[in-house]
Amino acid sequence: MKYYIDKVSTWSPANRKCLEVQSFVVEFRQTLIPDDDAVEAMMKEIREKVEELNDRYPRTKRLMVRKDGEFVFCINEERKLDEQYVFTFYIRKVKQIYKTLEMMADGKKGGAK
Repeated sequence: MKYYIDKVSTWSPANRKCLEVQSFVVEFRQTLIPDDDAVEAMMKEIREKVEELNDRYPRTKRLMVRKDGEFVFCINEERKLDEQYVFTFYIRKVKQIYKTLEMMADGKKGGAK
């Protein structure tokens, strides 16, 4: 199953750490992910970056990254009712891949899955 990153959202950063996290995550905008293993690898990379920044900025509130179904978000570890997100995005399944007549004539793969 293929996936893609959809609707990357960021808000005004509270500090330099949040700005660095947002700058890192925005690079994943419009990214195609080939399979479930790659999704897990990407999530691990994002969590490691957030942990690295948590260690680099020890005087700020610690951040955490969570994945709830398709929804991925980063918030303060000290959860509050009115918590503001640092970033959010969705990991959506690719429904189909468009296949042109030229691709069909050349025998290349494509089309609905």
